[in-house]
Amino acid sequence: MKNPEKSEESAEKKEEVPNAYLPQSPIAESTTSAVHRPRPRHVPGYPGFAHVVGQNPGYSIFRRFTTLDTKILLYLQAELMQLEHELSDMEVANSESDDNPGLQQSVASLMHAEEGSEGWKQWQLIHELIKKKKQYNELMLDHERLYKLPEPSSDDCDFLHEFADAFLKPPDNGVWRVDEKGKREYDLVTLSTRADQDPFSLWFFNKLHPLYHRLFVEGRIEPNEMGMYEYNDQTLKKILANVSVVISSLLPLASIFALYFITNAIYQLVFILLFSGFFSACLALFTDAGRIEIFVSTMAIISIQVVFVGTNGTTPASGG
Repeated sequence: MKNPEKSEESAEKKEEVPNAYLPQSPIAESTTSAVHRPRPRHVPGYPGFAHVVGQNPGYSIFRRFTTLDTKILLYLQAELMQLEHELSDMEVANSESDDNPGLQQSVASLMHAEEGSEGWKQWQLIHELIKKKKQYNELMLDHERLYKLPEPSSDDCDFLHEFADAFLKPPDNGVWRVDEKGKREYDLVTLSTRADQDPFSLWFFNKLHPLYHRLFVEGRIEPNEMGMYEYNDQTLKKILANVSVVISSLLPLASIFALYFITNAIYQLVFILLFSGFFSACLALFTDAGRIEIFVSTMAIISIQVVFVGTNGTTPASGG
């Protein structure tokens, strides 16, 4: 007969064991709700650093190793040139040999050549060239795609370097280092679309937002367990987009409103000239429009202003 006191003690001891150390069956684990599972711990080092970068896509900054890629391409290129010359010499030698009549006129003769023969060696060299050329082409296309990736800002690299110092050891933490002159590694690329944003958005994220953080957040609000202050980039982008929409809607109306009170024709032309430059500058700063799009939009607003002036009537400037 079991001792009830010992049973109770063993039950209490069993309850004291943390759940993380208790074996769990796959069925029990699969039926557990994900809401009640504890959040995974991110240990210091690369796991924690990866968590920081993964939670902030704007800091997905990596080296593309352009010098190394170029070096490998040059080696492969030289190797292909050497093999190309060897194949050419082998083709000439086999065509002039009496032992291999018609070898260069029939692929079947090369494919079924006796192992160790000159035709067999030529066919093996062709296959080696095919593999090397495929490797060369893939690396060249990868190299081209890497060059098209946008470069990160020095502010993002500087921020990432601060966290790299906290998580990684030298020399691993030196990839994102920015010197006193604001220079960084020349071959860094970013996988985020932040680098493709308009100048105003970049200024907001890189200058105004850090300034707001230093003045109103840092030292007043506790950071999270990773020592970070988290902001929702999507919310900030929506705010910026709404600001851009409001400004783009009000500018044309503001110009028409101003022209309504300017009755002198010369002053109206001067205002249209100045406003056109101001409107073009706003398009360049607040949008990612290209030169052609800015030109077309500016011509459109000028046309609207000219039509308004013509239909509203003006007072010519009096001479003398």
